[in-house]
Amino acid sequence: MTTIATAYSSTIYPGTVKPATTDTSGGSSGTSTTTPVMVATDLRQDVGVEVTLSPAALQALAQQAAAAATPDDEAQITAKMKLILSNIFLESAKQAEAADKAVPPLTGDEAVDAKRKTAAQQASDFLDGKAANPFKNKTPAELAAVIVDKDSKYTVNERRAAYSEFARQDHARIMDELTPKTEFDKKVNDAEVPDSGTAERKAAAKKATDFLNGGGKVKNPLADKTRDQLTAIIANDTGDYTVNERRAALAQRDSLEKGILAKSAKTLTLDEKLKANNEAVSGASAEAVARARLATRYVNGWDKANPFAGLSREELNAIVYDESKSFTTNEQRAAFAELKQHLPAAAIPADSSKTTDTKKTSTSTTKTTTKTDDPYNTQGAYSKYMLQQLTRANSTSYMLSLMGGGSSSGYGLANYLRG
Repeated sequence: MTTIATAYSSTIYPGTVKPATTDTSGGSSGTSTTTPVMVATDLRQDVGVEVTLSPAALQALAQQAAAAATPDDEAQITAKMKLILSNIFLESAKQAEAADKAVPPLTGDEAVDAKRKTAAQQASDFLDGKAANPFKNKTPAELAAVIVDKDSKYTVNERRAAYSEFARQDHARIMDELTPKTEFDKKVNDAEVPDSGTAERKAAAKKATDFLNGGGKVKNPLADKTRDQLTAIIANDTGDYTVNERRAALAQRDSLEKGILAKSAKTLTLDEKLKANNEAVSGASAEAVARARLATRYVNGWDKANPFAGLSREELNAIVYDESKSFTTNEQRAAFAELKQHLPAAAIPADSSKTTDTKKTSTSTTKTTTKTDDPYNTQGAYSKYMLQQLTRANSTSYMLSLMGGGSSSGYGLANYLRG
């Protein structure tokens, strides 16, 4: 049997592929050969899901995937892990609604089936924000078994809830690992060198330490990395990177994420909105195209249904922070509208738009409009003329409501002045 050694893909971690030692002596002579084995760790790129797990956590999943793969060679394990994660990460409210309705496989035993239905409902309630995670405080091995579900015992929502707890525990462990508790811990971190010990890696580690101790006057040496690359460094607990390098990566990722959230919260100008409304993803499926149209209607206020309602924080993160261009700007903005409910109030940026451009349009309207009136319901491109007409129509409606016209309630500025 192949021994699984946890290692990130060399495309993310150049030169850090670890060999797996396989005993070929039959257990008598103690000799062994070294066979390069890599677990699937570039899953974010290949599957398009939010994979921010450490090598230790990925190893726990890989061990379960190995048990579910036949034969359990590296290629099979890789394919199995990709299939597992792509199956439990949802991409639309439609998929989330179907997952909410799913019931676990029935055994024929009424008592057992009732218990399983209750457990599955608890997982759905957690994902809907109505209950605590039923898998909270389970061990990583127990959670990995549910996520992989090699015997097909669990619903998609149970597996999603288990993954949420699995990722939460892993993140908490990593943050604890990267937080120096005492001045002595800080000194130890400052003196640490990467396991490779090469001059190049030592120099990189020193730059990270200088940045952390520079009081904001030293540039982060990881400023040119993408979010996925930074996540890979943060989660790498194998010794390839020092604690200070991982903390520098965390600081840079936090900065990137704040910028992305601020961009998502910004009110778009008419020209920016026009560009977003006409955006398309190359090679998108018919389902993805339909979802993008729904997102466009939602962010422009023509449809109250968010196409990403019901997705978990991990799934929403994958859309909002997407770097693979798998989602349109409007889809990312719609996902951000859902993600806000998972974020603390202090983490939600204010609208940074200070423009007084009269061409700027609101992201919502004050009246209900039928689909036949919806300019975003067309099959063609969204023209600038349409948007300008929409802006004027909205402004006219708003002024009429202030003046008391067009309002069935009879309230408005005219009535106020008469009173």
